[in-house]
Amino acid sequence: MITPRIILLLILVFTSNTVLGQATDSLKNAMLEKTKFGELFKETIYEFKGKELPEFELNLLSGKKLNSESLKGKPTVINFWFSTCAPCIEEMPLLNEIKSEFENEVNFISMTFQNPNDVNEFLKTHDFDFTHIVNSKEYIKTFGTFGYPKTLILDKDLVIVKIEKRIPKEIENEERNIAEFKARLSKLLTELKKR
Repeated sequence: MITPRIILLLILVFTSNTVLGQATDSLKNAMLEKTKFGELFKETIYEFKGKELPEFELNLLSGKKLNSESLKGKPTVINFWFSTCAPCIEEMPLLNEIKSEFENEVNFISMTFQNPNDVNEFLKTHDFDFTHIVNSKEYIKTFGTFGYPKTLILDKDLVIVKIEKRIPKEIENEERNIAEFKARLSKLLTELKKR
């Protein structure tokens, strides 16, 4: 029987990861394993690793459309985010650094379910130098369940080779975690460019 206490616990676990950015993935997973409902909330996005990105033709912030086929020929980074997601915002400066390192050699795409007005308002006060896909709620559902942010790394043929979750939020190791995240992405993108 689902009690109000279990429902409250599940709500707290999942909203803290996306809204407050306070629960670590390991804490969330440990709490879910203690419930018989843990399997319902498994992050199914990881099942896409090693598979080709599902095709899309979606709206850009500019009003134009972007077709996934146009991304072929270069490695691609796709970041899933939304404007009130604290961990999403925290990693944007690092993602911008990686983009400036690879500029025209890699496609850098951000994808959100939010509408153009919300994204434009957000970008007035935050730098996020990616190509922005908006209103993509239905496409994002293709990946099933996952917590934000998530970053997909794709090869030149749009095969998903890596799925990165948010940078771990451990105060004593924060600088090291950021450096490792950046080094890991940079190394992988350098390898994918050569393939």
